[in-house]
Amino acid sequence: MPTLSVSYEDFCSLLGERRGKEELCRKLALMGVEAEVSGEELRMEILHNRPDLLSPEGVARALRGFLGKGGGLPTYSLSPSGITVRVDPSVRGVRPFIAAGVVRGVRLSGEVVASLMQTQEKLHEFLGRRRKGSIGVYDLDTVEPPFTYTTVEPEGISFVPLDFGESLTPAQILRLHPKGREYGWILEGKRRYPLLVDRRGRVLSLPPIINSEETRVTEKTTSLFIDVTGEREREVQLGLVLMMTSLAERGFSLQSVRIRYPNRSVETPSLRPRRLELGEEEVREVLGLELGARRIASLLRRMGYGVEVRGKRLRVLAPPFRADLLHPVDLVEDVAIAYGYDRIPPRVKGVNTVGRKAWVEELSDRVRLVMVGLGFTEVMTYTLTNPGINFEMMRTKGEAVEIANPVSQELTILRTWLLPSLLQVLRSNKKHPLPQRIFEVGNVVLLDEGSETGAVERRRLGACVAGRPAGWSHVKAVVEAVLREFGIRPEVRAVEHPSFLEGRVAEFLWRGRRLGMAGEVHPEVLLHFELEHPVASLELEVEALGGEELKEGKGEG
Repeated sequence: MPTLSVSYEDFCSLLGERRGKEELCRKLALMGVEAEVSGEELRMEILHNRPDLLSPEGVARALRGFLGKGGGLPTYSLSPSGITVRVDPSVRGVRPFIAAGVVRGVRLSGEVVASLMQTQEKLHEFLGRRRKGSIGVYDLDTVEPPFTYTTVEPEGISFVPLDFGESLTPAQILRLHPKGREYGWILEGKRRYPLLVDRRGRVLSLPPIINSEETRVTEKTTSLFIDVTGEREREVQLGLVLMMTSLAERGFSLQSVRIRYPNRSVETPSLRPRRLELGEEEVREVLGLELGARRIASLLRRMGYGVEVRGKRLRVLAPPFRADLLHPVDLVEDVAIAYGYDRIPPRVKGVNTVGRKAWVEELSDRVRLVMVGLGFTEVMTYTLTNPGINFEMMRTKGEAVEIANPVSQELTILRTWLLPSLLQVLRSNKKHPLPQRIFEVGNVVLLDEGSETGAVERRRLGACVAGRPAGWSHVKAVVEAVLREFGIRPEVRAVEHPSFLEGRVAEFLWRGRRLGMAGEVHPEVLLHFELEHPVASLELEVEALGGEELKEGKGEG
């Protein structure tokens, strides 16, 4: 979990009152923040799903409300700065989005500077190790607006990067500067690099690598210019909101900046609250507590929400920095925190049934038995993969659910099909005799705007045959053998797919529903996976194979 360090005295100042060290740690623990004080240093472990707590100012803000000191929806005064950032069209294919804001009346003591740098570092981790959102903080008095967010050739300009004693070109920064060596791979293969410059052409930064030394923030700085650049506008906007609202907790003044894209303009940051709804019965069902709407409203206000009671329904205004709210149950969790988990009486929930496997698991077991009976060996692979394997090596394109903060560049998305994983297994087992017949019954995750979370999980059967008798006729016979075990006589329809040989791939349908597809893998795909022998594969939707007798009355088990 992310760890924050702050001086105990500074945190008490942010809190607005002095609390004993042990008592302070106990109160933080009730909020889900594990804390300890060592000497005069307060160390806190923050949950990954609460980016608003990735700064000491954010933790103090949440604790004030939890303690009943100024609860309700936090509001921040935001005035226009009159500053604009022009976005050049050339950034579109490199790093397309930027958000920016101004902070005035800044008083940067050593503790505040340390907190600012720490918050910037933690938000970088939250926004992604690929620096999908990177934050720049500059002394506004050292530059002249308006600013331009553009691109430059690798040798097209030179400036002195932060913590370096000589002027370097962007290409040299990637080779020589520590930050360039650490993050230069993000710009690898780009013909032009992103650049933020002022009216006179002075460089503010080379995103997402390094700022210029000329714009360094010091204890004499009184006005800050902050920008966030990235690949996704939502992450960019959120990073700016988190950074600026944290600084506002120290009493500094916030100002907005006009971002002028080629075809539109937007004012950033947006501090508008999000609108959510919650029902009294939803809280009772989850927590088992007889809480009325007005009591629930009072608890939510302690957790930093604005609440309007409408009978048994509550209209909730959530602060713009609460990016973790995906479902009404997240509001219920905050109700429980404010009420106190230690005050909720434990009880065994009454049930009217006995436990058993979910129907899809029973169906999956039947599929496994069929595949083993057909001479296949089961393998298990990771659900996580990367776009290179899932799309590019398969000669396809598409979108997938991305991991916000991946631990490895090899595992950045959730797979959308099983075949790439199975081909990786074949590549790892090239030394073993042929033919190789492997299968997996596993989950894939598909984007779905109509679902509650924006994605759906599907159970699939995937199988590969490498070496003779790998071919269309053989894999078609395997599919028909599997379906025959479930009483299905499918319709076979020829299709085209870039991962398979033309004329040797088809999809299978039954009662108007697509069951899956099978075919001979394209030679170019085989070369990508370093395979020297033909491979035929199939992929079927397990949940489409039947199992109605398992579903009936069983739900999800």
